[in-house]
Amino acid sequence: MNLKLYLMSLTRITPKKAKNYIPLKENYGNTDLEYAKYFTLTPSKKGNGWEDVTYYTNKKFGLYSNKGEGDQWVYILSNPTTPGLLKIGYTKKQPEERAKQISAATGVALPYRVEWAYKCFNGETVEREVHHKLKNYRVNNSKEFFQINLEEAKEIINLIGNKFK
Repeated sequence: MNLKLYLMSLTRITPKKAKNYIPLKENYGNTDLEYAKYFTLTPSKKGNGWEDVTYYTNKKFGLYSNKGEGDQWVYILSNPTTPGLLKIGYTKKQPEERAKQISAATGVALPYRVEWAYKCFNGETVEREVHHKLKNYRVNNSKEFFQINLEEAKEIINLIGNKFK
């Protein structure tokens, strides 16, 4: 579909309704226009009848707000054999169980340690968006290892995950 046809397929919503949806620029999984579902038009600071266009995903804020704590985890693991690297992933199991599972591989000299875990309902989505947001810290595009400090990683996971709570 060409861009003009795609833009014509988007649904215009009111700024009030837009507060329920995650803006495309905050869609850390992907901010490409093809991920937009809605848009708003608001008066621009430029004046003279100009309007600003804001695009939104179809993801709602607080999607799981009435569902409890969650049934999945986005975890941060460390390993003493790779100082300065954190493994960030998601699991439907307890994070400690996942760490043991990864540690059992023959190429792992010392066991992984759970540094922190974020309980949620949408672990795969949060993980994907976190990985995209942290792409500049990733040491290998096909692995889940990042050269980032623990506090920064926790902050990003909270930022992304809390949008769905």
